[in-house]
Amino acid sequence: MRFRLARRDFSCLLSLLAASSLAACGGSQGGGAEPDTGAEASADDASVVTDTADETSDDTGFTFDGSAADATHVFDVQPATMTILSVPAGAHAPTATFTATLDGQPVNAAWSVDRGDVGSVPSAPSSSATFTPTGTTGGLVKITAGLNGQKIQRQLFVKLTAQQNGASATNPAQQAQIATGVPQLTAGGGVGGVGGEGLGGAVSDAPTIAALGAPSGNGSAQHLTLLYPYDKTVFPRGLLAPLLMWDWSIGDADAVKIELATSSGSFSWSGSFGRPAILASTGGKFVRMPIPEDVWQMATDTAGGPTTGTAPDTLTVSLTVAKGGIGYGPVSETWKIAPGRLSGTIYYNSYGTKLAENYPGAIGGDGLFGGAVLSIRAGDTAPKLTAGNGTMYSGCRTCHSVAASGARLVVQHGENYSTSSAYDLGTAGAKETVMVGSAVFPGVYPDGSKALAPTGELFALPAASAPIPTTGLTSVATNLGTPVFSADGKLVAFNPFVAPAITNPAQKLIVMAYDAATNAFSGNVVVADDTSKPAETRPGWPAFMPDGKSLVFHHQTAAGYDGNGAGTLPTRKGAKAHISWTDVTDATKVTDLNALNGKDASGTSYLPKLAAPINMSCTGDAVQVGNIDADHGDDVDVNYEPTVAPVAEGGYVWVVFTSRRMYGNEATIPPFCSDPRGVNLVTNITPKKLWVAAVDLGAAPGTDASHPAFYLPAQELLAGNSRGFWVLDPCRSDGTSCASGDQCCNGYCEPNASGALVCSNTPPDSHCSSLSEKCTTVADCCDPTNLCVNGFCSTSGPQ
Repeated sequence: MRFRLARRDFSCLLSLLAASSLAACGGSQGGGAEPDTGAEASADDASVVTDTADETSDDTGFTFDGSAADATHVFDVQPATMTILSVPAGAHAPTATFTATLDGQPVNAAWSVDRGDVGSVPSAPSSSATFTPTGTTGGLVKITAGLNGQKIQRQLFVKLTAQQNGASATNPAQQAQIATGVPQLTAGGGVGGVGGEGLGGAVSDAPTIAALGAPSGNGSAQHLTLLYPYDKTVFPRGLLAPLLMWDWSIGDADAVKIELATSSGSFSWSGSFGRPAILASTGGKFVRMPIPEDVWQMATDTAGGPTTGTAPDTLTVSLTVAKGGIGYGPVSETWKIAPGRLSGTIYYNSYGTKLAENYPGAIGGDGLFGGAVLSIRAGDTAPKLTAGNGTMYSGCRTCHSVAASGARLVVQHGENYSTSSAYDLGTAGAKETVMVGSAVFPGVYPDGSKALAPTGELFALPAASAPIPTTGLTSVATNLGTPVFSADGKLVAFNPFVAPAITNPAQKLIVMAYDAATNAFSGNVVVADDTSKPAETRPGWPAFMPDGKSLVFHHQTAAGYDGNGAGTLPTRKGAKAHISWTDVTDATKVTDLNALNGKDASGTSYLPKLAAPINMSCTGDAVQVGNIDADHGDDVDVNYEPTVAPVAEGGYVWVVFTSRRMYGNEATIPPFCSDPRGVNLVTNITPKKLWVAAVDLGAAPGTDASHPAFYLPAQELLAGNSRGFWVLDPCRSDGTSCASGDQCCNGYCEPNASGALVCSNTPPDSHCSSLSEKCTTVADCCDPTNLCVNGFCSTSGPQ
């Protein structure tokens, strides 16, 4: 799975001819850092406002505060000051008109707008152009007028506003978030792909409406707290709307008011909601509700875009609750929105899935459960079955690895651990080939052509009929733990358990160079070394960052009931770990990713815990585990198995990991209660789930560059989920529809003759590469501030 920046349409920038032969164009979506505009306008005002601040120049060096002139003529565009439009969501008005003059007389100019997601201007040459908002996205827009090789840019700022009272059953986006039956609450990924009871109805009681509008206190006396999402989380665009969860001493609510607002004023929304109707059937409390899906998309498409200052345009959520005609709050959090969009697929292990019931002994339901590999694509509200089936025992497929390209998956057979299969993911139905050789948690080469088994054997996929001869590896280690290739295939990392050339290998993480042409391994660099620490402190489950300069890994601090023996590092029955990262050149910069793990800058946990433990007699492999951290007081130490998206997007690298932390108040049973044979996973939601966190692109180990994590939507609620591989979709051929170059086999996504974006084998005008397009070095990117990361132009750092 990957994130991509919405890209600008550069096809019509402004190698302009005479005014009589000009052809104008509209912009496509764009994004970047968002500072505060400093603009003021009423949220309910639909009038045009003129700002008094003049702009002097843009980053191209062209003036846009007054006029452009050649030796004898003056080209000008009015208004020169920034125009502000306050636009109701869904509306295409008000509009703003710009006029072009040459020596004070109207002149036909070519017009364009840099952000087609915010609005458009007519395509025909004209002496004036009217900007019409889309009504779906707010933010800063540059209107460009061109004449005889000159161009002038004017700024316009759209403030998108909305409010509502209750869910709209006629709105398709919100309709899917309204629960209509109790089984819907836990089917697949739950309501809206995130769980909970869905959206509530309108608030009609006058005292309650008044209480939400004028709360009597800030809620501190009632300990009103937001449980999820976490403060300071970085979200990408394109995710399903999160489930907002709260806790307070009163324990129930009659109604809530949720507000979303960007720091620049580019978006504001307020919604009041009563109790979800389904609570009448469940008898539950009103302690959570999702943000309406269409509202979330508008808010995140707006936040993260450009503004006129330097501070990012963050998104703040505020919650007010009402009970018995008294309002409490608001409590607020602030999130960053990365200007990158979710795409691709996550493949993960599921233990307890109902999509392929192939094992008996489950406590709940029909007594059956499944082990399988499932997949989630952007926009899904539930996972799909990828590897495994409902045949008893032999249908089990778990312990998998996936190529970064998304071409192939390798997985172990549950009924026979010495047998593995390779699945071609680019074909309909994921074609399975039973391998001759076996590989459990192998390192799959980025293009899916090879697999490096923990035994040190290298196999050609899919058949893996005989090991490929290699040099340089087995003299270093013969049990590699969980090997992994870098995204460019030039490095391999592993946590050796048997290594004749390495002292105390199980407490070290090793990186070696790999030559794909000769299958030669060389070098032997220790990048994490725990030999001075207790024996149970060990590094493992490594994953390279996209640029190959650093890697993240699972840092075990306690082995749990499984012990500290040979094999992969355990993640169950009391095993404790957190996520760290290190440089690929030595072991001196190992740093814990505290924000990802759940700690603030002082090292204190910010994760919620239960006021009292939940006492359960659950077991894992017949071992009593219900009494381990039953209050979730040590959730910072139950984070495991990180993997990394192969393409950096939105100024961040995206890490997916397994965690047994509480998911707000939706999944709260003891952290190690995840074995369907030891706990009823039909009536209980296990907290063993997949989470995602942003890490600043361009940062280096030695500092904590991570941010608080978010729950991955669409994963199966009633199952234990782990080991998520975030991969690209198979690339698209030239001429195929696309949204960014990293979707395309030849690396470019450009407009065709009709203006539609399609995959191409050349950059625009054979010139330079836009964001998310192909690069060999940073010099290939149009924006000199970009980085060339794993073959694609990426923004240079967090927004």
